[in-house]
Amino acid sequence: MTLTSRKHILFDLDGTLVDTRAAVVECYSRVFRSRLDSDFPSPGLPMADLFAMRPPELFRMVAPDRVEELHAAYRDAYPQCTGHIKVFDGIRAMVLALVADGRKVSLVTNKGLERTLIDLEVAGLPPESFTAIVTAEDTVERKPHPAPILLGLTRAGATADEAVYVGDGPQDILAAQAAGMPVVAVSYGFYDTALLSTHAPDALVDDPAALAQALGLDEPEIERATR
Repeated sequence: MTLTSRKHILFDLDGTLVDTRAAVVECYSRVFRSRLDSDFPSPGLPMADLFAMRPPELFRMVAPDRVEELHAAYRDAYPQCTGHIKVFDGIRAMVLALVADGRKVSLVTNKGLERTLIDLEVAGLPPESFTAIVTAEDTVERKPHPAPILLGLTRAGATADEAVYVGDGPQDILAAQAAGMPVVAVSYGFYDTALLSTHAPDALVDDPAALAQALGLDEPEIERATR
């Protein structure tokens, strides 16, 4: 079965549908200033891993006795930072076109549900557009472990040979491969082509238009979905 004929498409969120890097940095900065009286990032934080870390993990590194307090402050601050969220051009139209075409679209992300719903609202993508949504609260393991994707398949009523996963990072490629399904990697997100190609995705695309084509959509279908 080719990628273009697979009924179920499971998407990553950050770096694939939206870019929340600036919003995350702003949110952390507000929490550090208001609760820790310091600038962000503080010395010693692994900035290269920042966007793969969950907030409690980062707060555990800087104030292990205040993790719950700081995480609550982060959750409170995030809705005030939505102006920093970027929606990749053409993503909303592509998702709506897939749904209009009868494809089943799901979301599998390492991000928590509360912030996921905020991101989807900013992107203009109603949660009901997705057949299944899997977030950080749903599995102990996270990508690159296949558990989140396998749960997404179960919730969507799909099997691996009916589905394709779309993500922007090595963890997405590895998780999909471990789940036994093909993966389309996108290089317009947080990771570049050179790094992604070393993990041998089934397809590697540079922009949302190429992603839509890889999933079997043409321009008239996309235009009809957004009228």
